[in-house]
Amino acid sequence: MRPAGEISKALLQAVQALATPERAPILKELAAHANLPEGVALQTLKNMTRYGRVCVARKRRVPWCRRPVAEYGLPVVGQGANDALGDGGFAALMRAWG
Repeated sequence: MRPAGEISKALLQAVQALATPERAPILKELAAHANLPEGVALQTLKNMTRYGRVCVARKRRVPWCRRPVAEYGLPVVGQGANDALGDGGFAALMRAWG
């Protein structure tokens, strides 16, 4: 895979700087913080989402848009579907099932 470019590095730093547990940054906030045009930030965020570098944390209503807009955050590492049950969770599930 190619190394991260300047735009994606700037957006990652913006996500890290602006994200809080209660609220994650939206596209406009990320573009303003990284000093990038919104179109460039949008395309780069789409690519970063596709490759798992950022994720859509939740959606938020804003006054200037009819639909909820995406809040972007960093993905949580190590929280896959298999980790939800903990160690030996599958074995415990099979024992309970019979």
